[in-house]
This record gives sequence, C-alpha cells and structure tokens, in this order.
Amino acid sequence: MSRALFVSKNYLSKKFNVKQPNELYKQLLQNIHLFQADELKKISSDELIHYIIFFGTHPERRNQGEKAKKITLECLKQYKKKMTKNSYEINSQILLSLSNVLLYDEQMVQELVQQVDDDKETLSVKDMIKFQHCLYKLNIHNEKLSDYVLEKFLKQKEQVDYLEYIHDLHIRSNLYRMGQVDEKVILTLLKGFQTKLNSSQNFYYTSKSCFQYCQLMYNLYPEIIEKQFFELKPRDDNIFANQFNDLMKDYIISKQLVDRKKFYQSFEYYVNFHNLNILKAKEDAIMRSLTELEQNVQDLLNKQNYKNSRAHRILIYDVDYLVNDNIILTCNDPVHFVEDFNGKILTINPNHIMQSRHLSATNKYKVFDINYHDWTHLSEQQKIDKLKSLID
Repeated sequence: MSRALFVSKNYLSKKFNVKQPNELYKQLLQNIHLFQADELKKISSDELIHYIIFFGTHPERRNQGEKAKKITLECLKQYKKKMTKNSYEINSQILLSLSNVLLYDEQMVQELVQQVDDDKETLSVKDMIKFQHCLYKLNIHNEKLSDYVLEKFLKQKEQVDYLEYIHDLHIRSNLYRMGQVDEKVILTLLKGFQTKLNSSQNFYYTSKSCFQYCQLMYNLYPEIIEKQFFELKPRDDNIFANQFNDLMKDYIISKQLVDRKKFYQSFEYYVNFHNLNILKAKEDAIMRSLTELEQNVQDLLNKQNYKNSRAHRILIYDVDYLVNDNIILTCNDPVHFVEDFNGKILTINPNHIMQSRHLSATNKYKVFDINYHDWTHLSEQQKIDKLKSLID
C-alpha cells in the first residue's frame, strides 16, 4: 500500500468510523448521495483528493468495476474545477487513479504532465517510469517524457536496477509492437539490460516482475510463445536475436515461477539466500469476485451446457473463460476501456491488446471479446445467440 493510499484510507476511516478498508470501500459506494455534484461541491480539494486516491488506487476497485469508475469520475470532475499545483506524490497518485479506472481528460492530464515536467530534475528514474506507465495505460505515448526517461536511463544505467529495466522494457516493447516506438530505442535499452544481466546475478523476483518479464519476451520474441524450454530460440531475422541468450535464463526462472502461482496469489522469490532458494507465496489481500458481466456470461454458458473453465491459465494469463477447450472469452467491463469525462469510449487498455496478441499467437485458441457496452443492451436471447455465434 502506497503512503498516499494509507493516508487517504485513514482519513476516510476516521471520517466514516469504518476501520476495515474493504468494508469502507463498499459502504461508500452504497452511499451514492455523497457523490452527487451538489454534495461534492461542498467539500475541499484536499478531501476530494482523498476520495480520488482511495477509490482509484485501492485494490477493491477491481471487484467494484463500473461503480468504482463512476464515483471516481464524479470526484475527478469536481477536483478539476479546483485543481491546483501539488507535489509529485499527489500528482502521481491522481494520474494513477485516472489510469487504474481508465478515465481521460486532456486538460487534467496535460496539467499533471506539465507539473511533472517542471519537477523532473528532482525525480528518480523509478518515479518517471511509474508516471510513464500510467500514461501508457491511458494509451498516451508522450514522446518528450519517453525520450527524457530514456536519456536518464542511459546516464544513470549503473544505478538503474533490474526491476526498473523490466518495468520500462515491457511497456516499450508493447509500444514497439503497436508501432509507436522505434526498434533502435528497444535495442539501446536491451543492450544496457544485457550488460546488467552479465555483470551481476539477480537474486530477487516478484510475481509482478516475472509476469512482466514473460510479457516483454513475448513482445520481443513472439516465436517462443508456447514453446518448450528446450525449443527456445529466436528467428534468424529477429532484430533482437543477439540479446536472446542473455535474456533466456531469467525468462525460464520467471516462467516457472508464474506457472506455479495460483490465480489468487502473489509471490517473492529469493535466490541463494543463506545458500537457499526461498519462495514466499501469499494470498492476495483482496479476493477477486465475479463482476456483473462475468457472472452473466458464466450463467448463460452454464445454462446452454457449454463446457467452461473460469480463470483458466493459458501461457501466463488467467483467462476469463475457456470454453470447449479452444475458445477464449474475455469479458471487458467498463474499466477495460479508456473513456473521457463525458463517457465517450476512446480506446481499450493497451495491456488488453498485448494479452490478446500473445494468446492469439498460440494458434491453438480463438480469442473473442465480450464488451460491456455492447452486451448490456442485449436481451437474454440475443446474448445466447451471440455466444452461440462465437462458440459454434
């Protein structure tokens, strides 16, 4: 939990006298009247920031989907009217909230980016990567910021750690596949990462870093998707082929660890800690429940007697539904789509584009999206017909 989320959670817990954060989140969502425009006008900018950080960054938002997105939106609309210059910590958390629930407002984002640009000399590479990642989730590629992060990377490459390389490379490699980043940029970063891998062994792996490592490998070397370890090799014409052997060892470790992870778990892995390899796995603090869309799809699949498996592991992904062993159904709730403050859909989350590309590359499965905005207007019979058209 970030310091900002901790502070906001404590503030709201005291205000509403609810200690347990998950319960607090649910109770606030039920009190819709608190978040009507007339009520929100009465509260200060500081209190609005607490609401925005809590609703937009607490893990319970994943279970609450559209409700969390709507209330975060109402708070952001009011905050926009009172927006002032804030510290990097606050600005980064507001942008994180926007990117977590996929809301975009040009004026607000530009002001946040400008404030960060003004303070960039005081920020670490890690801070800049996190900020850039938030923009990426909103499908914003800020070339000026991206070039600055790259420049800082190259100047401070001795100080850039293993996790920072992975975080940045998994973003840029997806943007490369989407045609938004030049291959020369990827090569420059890869060579720096290659040097780090060859000069020192990484001793610490997390579920997040391993997942992102696999993603960046699939972006760079799509030809290895679903290959056995003994079959791993790049295509001769792959521009990143020379870096492959140095990247492969950690890919094998990362993939094996992800394969062991269960849907509801996260882990930390320590190599040669007091001459032992230690794996610490723990259950996620927030158990994922079905969204309304997921529940509706599952009910109809069962009603039509389709063989289906929920959160089925394919490659590194726990897909929403695997049907009849060869059909992947992905349920895209409102939080999968970037929308403006007026509710206009702008694009879908680029992480979803990456996942779909990786799954389709297996050539074993047909991958279909079920989008909330299309699905919710259908009658039950129309939904059944839609499922039949995808599956049969």
